[in-house]
Amino acid sequence: MTRSLTVARVRDVDVRLHPTFALVFLWVLIDWRRIGVGGSSGAVFFTLLVVLLIFACVLVHEFGHVFMARQHGVRVHDISLSAVGGVARMEQLPVEPRAEIAIALAGPAANLALVTALAPVVLLVGIISGFSSLEEYAQTVFKPSLTGLLTTLVYANLLLIATNLLPAFPMDGGRVFRAGLTALCGRETATRVAALLGEVLAALFLIFSIVVAQSVILALLALFVMVIAFAEDRAVRVESSLRRMRVGQFALWDMGGISPSQPLTYALRGGPRDLAVTEGGRVVGMLWRNRLLAELGMATPGRTVADVMDTDAISVDADTPVFEVQRIMSEHDCWSVPVTESGVYRGMFTGDRFIHIYRQLAPDPLQTLRDLLRRSPLGAQRL
Repeated sequence: MTRSLTVARVRDVDVRLHPTFALVFLWVLIDWRRIGVGGSSGAVFFTLLVVLLIFACVLVHEFGHVFMARQHGVRVHDISLSAVGGVARMEQLPVEPRAEIAIALAGPAANLALVTALAPVVLLVGIISGFSSLEEYAQTVFKPSLTGLLTTLVYANLLLIATNLLPAFPMDGGRVFRAGLTALCGRETATRVAALLGEVLAALFLIFSIVVAQSVILALLALFVMVIAFAEDRAVRVESSLRRMRVGQFALWDMGGISPSQPLTYALRGGPRDLAVTEGGRVVGMLWRNRLLAELGMATPGRTVADVMDTDAISVDADTPVFEVQRIMSEHDCWSVPVTESGVYRGMFTGDRFIHIYRQLAPDPLQTLRDLLRRSPLGAQRL
């Protein structure tokens, strides 16, 4: 499976290139003759320069989201640039509509700031060139010249603002639209409406790419946008379900944990695994599987659980939503967490359990099809 390539780190945020970013350069090589820059090698170089600068504007757009997200206490992992633009990967988007709107609008606001900064320079260059109307400025877009470069960047930023404000996923306007609808019909329904709009717009763009533009690359981009809109809808539906579920329903009982006074070798009963260390029914620490195996490998006699247990381990109440527990596990980089009820240990919730729950809520369509075929008489014969 291909992974994104980290190319820079800005203000503790990794900037990565998604493998689909290569489609941009493929598009330039295939379609550069159609965009009015001539047939010379210098025109191809100019087009590549324009593409790179436009993606620099996309990067500024994403950092607008990053800085606003940090103002609302949202952690940002990285920014990924792909063929359809950029994505700032955040730990958890705020459910509060006002915060979501502010973060969504910060991106287009950054592009508006670029337009404001470029406009006086473009006007000055135009005056020196003897331009007297907006039409003359517009005619220089994509032309291999300094004026053409500047007007193209202004045009690109205005286009980024306009497209990102469309009220459909995965655009920023779709998040603003979703936040506005949330107060009326709830977050899940609002997401479905915004995602459906995104899928419809992507379908129209697909038709345009095939019938009018006759561009395979643009058609692939339309399909990519459609997939993102569908994925956003599914992700929010899964999130809503995980918020309704309580972790106590899925805790695994492990004979009440292990006492801190027990010999370390006693922890291997039932096989090596993460164990809650309990005393009087209360969780006092965790015995991690990797630490257990490492300590046993040192062959030090007389070691007890208390000697190697993690006393800083966290626990969660049985009434905590599964979604929140998974966030805590991710934040603390742990695979297991003890579950308590009124302070008394009730069982262990593991990453395996979460994966099982997630697969039940959002099954792989191909795997679901295979399972259905296996259960049918015809499938049993064929598989």
